[in-house]
Amino acid sequence: MHSQTAASRSPRIADIYDLLSRSNPDILTIAHRGLWSAAPENSLAAIRAAAELGVEFVEIDTQTTGDGHLVVIHDKTLDRTTSAKGIVGSTSFATVRDARLRAGAGGETATVTDERVPTLEEALEEARGRVFVNIDTKFPRELPLVISAVRRLRAEDHVIIKSDIDPQSGSFPVLDADWFGTIPHMPMFPARPGKFADDLRMIEPLKAPMIEVKFSDIADLAAGREELERQDIRLWINTLDVSFNLDFNDSRALKDPEGVWGALVAAGVGAIQTDTNVEFKQWLAARSGR
Repeated sequence: MHSQTAASRSPRIADIYDLLSRSNPDILTIAHRGLWSAAPENSLAAIRAAAELGVEFVEIDTQTTGDGHLVVIHDKTLDRTTSAKGIVGSTSFATVRDARLRAGAGGETATVTDERVPTLEEALEEARGRVFVNIDTKFPRELPLVISAVRRLRAEDHVIIKSDIDPQSGSFPVLDADWFGTIPHMPMFPARPGKFADDLRMIEPLKAPMIEVKFSDIADLAAGREELERQDIRLWINTLDVSFNLDFNDSRALKDPEGVWGALVAAGVGAIQTDTNVEFKQWLAARSGR
């Protein structure tokens, strides 16, 4: 494992709330499923590569095996990303562990590597002191197991848990969760056309350090800037090609970074999840003159 003492940690990841605060002018990079351009997605090697690139967060996916072990894998099946086949939730941990991860984003033609499917605990230890972790719990019913693992490892200070909310409901069950307030939480919801600022006011009880939003008009994001600043909320947007935030996606960003990433930053976005992390970091560096 590659954990570090607190004294040796980079100031860049010293405190998650300081990092997320809008007083931090940096645009944060989230490596989707780790740096899978350099290693199998959701692997320890992909987490390590993302940390070495200098991204602030890795997003990883977790779900349980048939015998209740939390493993880091996105799909319901093993087929795309490993040398094995079958439904993760119906397969024993030993069988999942015997499989080997396929390179990059997987697929039948992808090379089989020596990397194995990690446990959530292994992934959190790999990231500790090096890069923050956004945990995507694939099945909400398994969230208590995820919380238990985070607490067992005393990893509360370097993860953020996300969940879907409805700002208009007037009721946020997550407020009653026993972990709420002790582990950073990121609400996710769509930006309603013309109503984004209103919805932001409705979620104030959540005291969110960061929110993940989908949008149908980038002008809605800009219209929420004043309210985001008032509540000190950082805005996370996905530019993944599968995100469906209009054409604000990685493929277009590679050809027109200012038209995608630049436009989002101008609209008040402070964190971008991407599959093109190397190019995004290069763009950020050029933008800041470093």
